[in-house]
Amino acid sequence: MSAVRRSVRVMLRLRDLLLICVLVAAVAVGVFELGRHVDSESSHLAGQDSELAQSVYRPTHKSGPSRHTIELAAGAIGGTAGVLILLSLGSALARPRRRTWRASN
Repeated sequence: MSAVRRSVRVMLRLRDLLLICVLVAAVAVGVFELGRHVDSESSHLAGQDSELAQSVYRPTHKSGPSRHTIELAAGAIGGTAGVLILLSLGSALARPRRRTWRASN
């Protein structure tokens, strides 16, 4: 295989990887914007509801993890899953594609 053909394949794989990253980023931005809109709308509607202004029962002794801990754990798990997916896609694109020809009888 010539060096030119090999460099073209590498460039095509890099382009594919870049397109995958752009697609994942676009989905992430869309989900973020949708969540922000839903949160804003929910806060606006909650401000108009008189029942939501009442005090909420809270136990005197707090047990279990805090909200911050739960959010941190969920973010770590989601981030790890995203990194694993990107590494898997990257290794699949970087793997040389060899064709094996078998003689048929």
